[in-house]
Amino acid sequence: MRGVADPGTREAREPHDTPRPEGPGAPRPGASASLAARPGPTGGWTLLATFGTPTPVDPRDPDVAPTLGLTDDERRGVAACTIARLRSNGGDDASCTNLYAAGRPTVLGVGPEFVSRGGFSFLDHAPLPAGVTNPWTLLDGPPGDAVPVILDQATAQWALKLGGVGARFSLADDAGRPVACRIVGLLAPGILQGAVVVAERSFERMCPGRSGYGMALVDDAALEPRLRDAARAGLARAWIDAGPTLVPAADRLRSLLAVQNTFLAGFQALGALGLLLGTAGVAAVQMQGVLDRIGPLSLLRALGFSPARLRVLLMLETLVTVGLGLAAGVLAGCLAVAPALAGADARLPLGWIAFTCGLTAATAVVASLVAAARAPIPPRPASRGA
Repeated sequence: MRGVADPGTREAREPHDTPRPEGPGAPRPGASASLAARPGPTGGWTLLATFGTPTPVDPRDPDVAPTLGLTDDERRGVAACTIARLRSNGGDDASCTNLYAAGRPTVLGVGPEFVSRGGFSFLDHAPLPAGVTNPWTLLDGPPGDAVPVILDQATAQWALKLGGVGARFSLADDAGRPVACRIVGLLAPGILQGAVVVAERSFERMCPGRSGYGMALVDDAALEPRLRDAARAGLARAWIDAGPTLVPAADRLRSLLAVQNTFLAGFQALGALGLLLGTAGVAAVQMQGVLDRIGPLSLLRALGFSPARLRVLLMLETLVTVGLGLAAGVLAGCLAVAPALAGADARLPLGWIAFTCGLTAATAVVASLVAAARAPIPPRPASRGA
């Protein structure tokens, strides 16, 4: 029973737990309550099963279950689960956990049970027919010149470099021939990241030589803990010939968030380093500017400007220059992340922006004051009548 947590461990006792707000991959506080909901990033599924080899076994089939050697508790637990089996072409993982380009992305074929159940959160989708509220039904649209597909927004934008809803692209079938596809929906970040989802009948046309199912989603949240443990053991026993790996959906989501947050932390560190170097450059330019303007500053001193007033003048010059630069940088950054801000879970880090901008402005002001204090400005000449 490879990949199954021991029933005595915490993960086996609490497979429906959502990720805690701990560690680099944890969601922000207050969000965990919605993670296990059907419209959330797990789609309401609690368990993700992947198979080493495709399997046709349906452990909930009353004709098949008696032949699987399950105990009575395991049979009752499996029968009480909601299971959606997915076809898979065994392609490349296009999620953020794969550092290489996905030349042949994973294609998942979902059946009528998955489509009718719904779930997951859509950022955008094609117009629905009147009276229809489930965007997954768009996969069962009338056959045309392109196969309707749904995929994760991050996968479409960053991994596969595709457009939004309505964009067309091609995927290779089992024979290597290109198959035209059309995006009809974009999902919010979730456990389906890295895969292109099509209807099962479309999958059969694209990959006619593949039989069996390469993945399964399981919902056992309604089961009591004892029966839930029995159901997991029963699923592992039923699919043992396919080499199953059973992972809680919350763990799958946590691993994806950890990778994403690691990338974001790296980019944030590089941005902070660039800002630090830029601030040092501003300070150096300010010092050099004061030295280059010794003559005009001496003239102002001779006309009656006090040293304090000269320092205020230099500080205001610096604040105006740095302020305009920060405003331009923040505006450009907001324009760059505008597509992400349109997402349901995206938000602007106002605290971080205010801190870095304030630190930059403060450093520039200090540099201007130091430059004014150390500038060799001659004292005001004494009047002739003194």
